[in-house]
Amino acid sequence: MSDAPVIYEERQKLKLGLLWLPVLVPTVIMWYGLYQQIINRRPVGTHPAPDALLIVFFAIFGLVFPYLMLKTALILQVRPDGFYFRYYPFHLRYHKISWLEIKDVELINFSAIRDFGGYGIKYAKGAKIYVAKGNKGLKITLGSGRQLIFSSDNPEMLLSYMGGHWHRQP
Repeated sequence: MSDAPVIYEERQKLKLGLLWLPVLVPTVIMWYGLYQQIINRRPVGTHPAPDALLIVFFAIFGLVFPYLMLKTALILQVRPDGFYFRYYPFHLRYHKISWLEIKDVELINFSAIRDFGGYGIKYAKGAKIYVAKGNKGLKITLGSGRQLIFSSDNPEMLLSYMGGHWHRQP
């Protein structure tokens, strides 16, 4: 990662609204199952899972999965040497796009569900898409023709911080 100072940073937490239900329902079921079967010693259901398996499922669906969903964030940074992004926890490090690689940047409006099939990291419409929330963002076209789309809370401000850098040529 670069030691270049951060000029502008934006952090977007994953906002799913009612789409949290597929996460919360298994979480509640796992907590209930663990409490009943392990703590109260009352088997859950007519064919209860072995305690070890219940503990593994609890760890995954009752702890790890909800924790990751709560911690998921898209982080965008403008630095003197380029544009950086990280979709935590899926990216272990920041990815850098050098200013010299960027051919064009434009503001866009979208529907995450209708246009890209949902939130997260997607491939659609010939682009790689990073959407955490909202319906506004930036489309970055690289010199290679590759396109990247990022959701943004304030795409106008992000573009203004990028504007002084990306269009410069060596």
